[in-house]
Amino acid sequence: MLNTFLYRKGKPLETSVSRAEMLHVLQEKESVLWVDLEDPNEFETDALVEIFNFHPLAIEDCLTDHSHPKVDDYEEYLFLVAHAITAGMDTPLQIIEIDIFLGKNFVVTFHKKTAKGVCQIRENCVRKAEIYLGHGPDRLVHAILDQLVDNYMPVLDDYDSRIHSLEEVLFKNPDSNVLTTLMETKRDIFQLRKAIVPQRDMVNSLTRNPTPFIKAKHLMYFRDIYDHLFQLYSIVENFQETLNSLLQAYFSYSSHRLNQMIQRMTVLATLSMPTIMIASIYGMNFQSMPELGWKYGYFLSLGLMFLSSVGMLVWMKLKKWI
Repeated sequence: MLNTFLYRKGKPLETSVSRAEMLHVLQEKESVLWVDLEDPNEFETDALVEIFNFHPLAIEDCLTDHSHPKVDDYEEYLFLVAHAITAGMDTPLQIIEIDIFLGKNFVVTFHKKTAKGVCQIRENCVRKAEIYLGHGPDRLVHAILDQLVDNYMPVLDDYDSRIHSLEEVLFKNPDSNVLTTLMETKRDIFQLRKAIVPQRDMVNSLTRNPTPFIKAKHLMYFRDIYDHLFQLYSIVENFQETLNSLLQAYFSYSSHRLNQMIQRMTVLATLSMPTIMIASIYGMNFQSMPELGWKYGYFLSLGLMFLSSVGMLVWMKLKKWI
């Protein structure tokens, strides 16, 4: 799907821009063109080459969709890779790659899946074109990145609730599913960290390396995104530490239960040793053995078994072994 937005100062926003008009707009200095390609087909993808003449390496990064957040300077434009995330209490974590081309009077975004943050900025551009497009393409890129980062927080809140629930279950009545849920949450937090850390470094690079595509007066807005990402990184680090502690507590609890089980089995085995020994002695096939012909021998052997087991139980109690 191809979405286009053309802003010219003092004129209504245009949302259906032809390819020929795009080529013409690229020569204008005061106009701002935003082309958003969402799960584009081959014909729409060709616009990256035919209209904007982007570098093959940048196009390859868009099509492979496996790049880490980064920023590449191609002299005539900047190529940025950002990550959006979606998740919920009942839906798995999903990381969506957003490829952004920032030129002097245009922005091109490319993503194979629907990204909530990009959709929100599209809607805002229709309602408030002056605010989002009237200050240059760098402010539009800031708005997109800022919205992507803002959408991280609800996801982190969901994981905060999930971790809190895990804590309650673990310390009250842990079941066999706790470890599975714990490991899945730990995996998701690891994926979140992999998305946030390079994205933080990417935004930091934009604020520290001068570029003609971002006005000096707009750098403060990108620094604000960096601050938000740094806060998100701290939250994710706390999540990791909490999950590591919960995992350690779960293994300690499992080890304690195993030790209790082994202790009970050891006691049972120890108490049965005299019984087994007496039964094995009187079960031997010798003809001349004491008490074999005695009519009370059977009851004597049972009494010995019982008394020896009780005696060992009392002795272990006195030793405080059980």
